[in-house]
Amino acid sequence: MFKDSPCREWDQKDQKQSHEGKLLATHIVEVKKMLTHFLGFYDDFPEISYEMADYLAEYHDYGKLCKDWLLNAGKKLPPHSPMSLQWLWDNSKIFDSARKWIFESSKEWTFFLWFLILKHHSRLTDTIGVARYKRLIDELQSRLDKIDAKSKINLVDLFGLFKIADVFSANNTLYAFEEPKQVSESTVREIIGGSLNQTIWEQQLQLQKLYNIGILRAPTGWGKTTASLLFFVNKPVRKIFFLLPTITAISKFHNKLSKGLPNKVTKYFYFYDAELSEEDDRLNELFFSQNFIYPYCITTIDQFLLSFLQYGRYHTKRVMFRGAGLVFDEVHLLNPLMLSLTKYFLEKYAPLYKLNVLFMSATLPDSLSQFLINTLNVPSQSFLDYADEYRKRRRIMLSYNNGFLENAINLMVEHFRQGKKVLVIVNTVDRAIEIARLLRESVSPDNVVLIHSRLIYKDRKRKEREIDKKSASPHILVSTQICEVSLDISYDSLFTELSPLPSLVQRFGRVNRYGGWINELNTHLYEPRVENEFSYPYEANEVNLARKIVKEVEGDRLKSEGQLLDLYNQLYSYDFLEKEIDKAMEKIDLEAFEEILGFFSLDVKEEKLRNVLNYRDSFSVLVVPDPTCIRSKTLSGYVRGLLSQPLGEMDYENRRKVIAKIKNVSLPVPIWLIGERSESKPFPVASFKNRSYDEYYGLIGDDIS
Repeated sequence: MFKDSPCREWDQKDQKQSHEGKLLATHIVEVKKMLTHFLGFYDDFPEISYEMADYLAEYHDYGKLCKDWLLNAGKKLPPHSPMSLQWLWDNSKIFDSARKWIFESSKEWTFFLWFLILKHHSRLTDTIGVARYKRLIDELQSRLDKIDAKSKINLVDLFGLFKIADVFSANNTLYAFEEPKQVSESTVREIIGGSLNQTIWEQQLQLQKLYNIGILRAPTGWGKTTASLLFFVNKPVRKIFFLLPTITAISKFHNKLSKGLPNKVTKYFYFYDAELSEEDDRLNELFFSQNFIYPYCITTIDQFLLSFLQYGRYHTKRVMFRGAGLVFDEVHLLNPLMLSLTKYFLEKYAPLYKLNVLFMSATLPDSLSQFLINTLNVPSQSFLDYADEYRKRRRIMLSYNNGFLENAINLMVEHFRQGKKVLVIVNTVDRAIEIARLLRESVSPDNVVLIHSRLIYKDRKRKEREIDKKSASPHILVSTQICEVSLDISYDSLFTELSPLPSLVQRFGRVNRYGGWINELNTHLYEPRVENEFSYPYEANEVNLARKIVKEVEGDRLKSEGQLLDLYNQLYSYDFLEKEIDKAMEKIDLEAFEEILGFFSLDVKEEKLRNVLNYRDSFSVLVVPDPTCIRSKTLSGYVRGLLSQPLGEMDYENRRKVIAKIKNVSLPVPIWLIGERSESKPFPVASFKNRSYDEYYGLIGDDIS
């Protein structure tokens, strides 16, 4: 394999440290112990996986046995991963299982295991960039076609579990999963708390009767997210993932769920997946692995899809979904591409992973429910529909205005001065910032709250607390669509840009939230201003449909909220949805993707992947804003201080504390927006062309003072 081996003398594993204060022999035993437990927890891996696990755990760090290799100092030698491969080659350690039923000879697995050892501190990309590994890659490629899809999946998922065990041991922490506990009615009742609406509770209990893939349509305020737990009663699930549309919604639900399930719930958002040095990679993986042991995980649809798109270090993420329960909340918010990707991966993985899946929406169009039923073979008995509740309500009266929101600034201010709580919803972050700036020129800035997705975590939490504090007093809240699913305050007046009707109905649900019938205008709609079609979140066809419907139900012509859904179903046909999906899927050939990938991972620099990630703000990840682009000197200095912390020299608990603080100043942004970046240690620090960070406005154009 190597003609110019950099190491000819090797120590013994009970003589050499693998990590500070830990012998390699000890590290190997710990990884084997945890990995055996992880495989047993999922209990659906083939027997040979245990032997592969033993091989990976035993040999992955043997490069550290080189007499010239020192802990944290390689003396200009290669990193230890290729050195481990060198040891295996020099000592002819071929993987030879006694179970030869998978291939003619199980030695065929050797090249895969060698590749995984070589790459165990980086992505599984198929390009190494070093000529000395060409034979390994060639051998690997020649064997890929011989392996069926399920075997590839098992191999990669095994590697993901191995990586997590490796990280835990490296950080002197041994973890074991709790045995899965059945969800019960009493648990859900406890989480709901307070006075229980018996009628709604009886409806919610019907979720238990749905099959392994179910659909729920119920109005805003019905309690879908919490009640979704009932879907998993008597269903065998290893973990439950709540896939929510916004980070704000994640935080709100996390607080509620944690009260009923203390120490069992995590909220997970991962950082931009950059290539890091070996030590920094270990710290980065620690951030992820902390979330691995929790039975309930609240995250976003982005994280699910990026894992199955095989982006970055997907192997440590995708494996968590084996035997899982998934809740897709507010599924109507999925754009055509994300809807197609969801359908594609569920078709492929639901049978292999034995998934139980619940789709939920307050405004599920008939065409979308039919699409899910047809493509995922959902039995009609597995569709729970309470849309008739909308026919009993008219909490809003609409007016359509053929102008932009800027024209309504004076009216918004007038409503506020009349003692009303005013909600303003716009379709993009930049527009929200502009409207908030105009309002702050007309009323005291203390009475205008701005919230959107591009805020660092601690600023977003501060704003959420501010909104809660003002919930009973007049104020103006300017928001993007993130408030559609996370805001539990009833506003008196709504001013909103046109958006697709399901989105509008969600926005309407934030006004007169607990009322029944109204006879005065309280909802004012305006035309959206589209300055950058690339980053605009909605399709023009869907906005045009919404405009047509709104004009038909202005004023007293709206007989009930159910009328909105009836009109939408008439116009938003199944054929219309299929055309939108086909148009979105022209951007990506998933079959070709998987044919090329095998079990490799995609790099964000791949042009085809860019087409997916760039699709209308679809995918967001976390970065830390570069201190030089933060306007506040205090915040800039704080972030700079955090990033200079010597994490590699800290013990596990102190690392966790610093990582939590870094997460607190992290910023979710669309992947396409990440331009200039420096690979921080261990987190990616990003700067943005012509943008800076402001504690009130968030990520803002440099032209706004």
